[in-house]
Amino acid sequence: MDSKNIEGTPENYSQLYCSDKENAKIWFFGAPLDKTTTYLKGTAQGPKAIRDAMIQTEEYDIRTDSNILDVGLFDLGDIKLTDGNEVETIRKKTEDVLKNGKTPLMFGGEHSVTLGVIQAIKNSKLNFKVVSFDAHADLRDTFEFDKNNHACVMRRISDEIGKENILEIGIRSIAEEEKTFSDRMIFRYQLRDNFDAAKKKLLEFVKNSNVCITVDMDVFDPGIAPGVGTPEPDGLLYHEVLELIKVLKNAKKIVGMDIVELRPLPDNNVTEMTASKLLMETIAQLKDKI
Repeated sequence: MDSKNIEGTPENYSQLYCSDKENAKIWFFGAPLDKTTTYLKGTAQGPKAIRDAMIQTEEYDIRTDSNILDVGLFDLGDIKLTDGNEVETIRKKTEDVLKNGKTPLMFGGEHSVTLGVIQAIKNSKLNFKVVSFDAHADLRDTFEFDKNNHACVMRRISDEIGKENILEIGIRSIAEEEKTFSDRMIFRYQLRDNFDAAKKKLLEFVKNSNVCITVDMDVFDPGIAPGVGTPEPDGLLYHEVLELIKVLKNAKKIVGMDIVELRPLPDNNVTEMTASKLLMETIAQLKDKI
């Protein structure tokens, strides 16, 4: 993308993608939250970092010979999150996107923000499943005396839609209490030992189903995505994540997406560029399901 054609502040960079709000299939917004992060702070800066990286990422996709401008992304800006009402605020924003017949895309922020998106999709009366790409299970019932901690978000999502409707991919660190959900996980070592078997399990899970995708950037190896709140060694490589994303073409429809837990680093933009590239290629791969 040619930044010399962009006018104004980063908040309206997205006009380069689609200035026609009504014709854009995807409406995206930022949820700049850094409230319960338990290790490295800075995830509130994630939405801006992703937007800035998007400007440097070509909208034409080599693999699919397609242009994401044909799908259209419109930026609704960052939402203001009031302490104690974060999930409700995100839910209401997502509900507005859905009521307008658009696919919601959210930039986090810590992973707890995903719950608001899930609640909104559930309230729309859709039957759907959640595919989570993450290093951590986030299935604790409570952490640091907080049931809405980012380490509990998938447990709260399980409470909302049932554990049978979640599948977590890339997991390589869990608490002992989370073992009871192990059948809902594809561990990192399983991907390495038999990648095809993991793809088959994902295929069986998403086939002909509505799917919401949540990507915690720490699913990647910290060598290629160091800018995260809780880095975990031995992560997935980019091509592995993209191959798994391609499996989602077997879904009935993609009903929501988010990218979370990005923590920009000074003088190191690798993580946000990885997030931006994954976003662009995901849209290109799944454009017929959006």
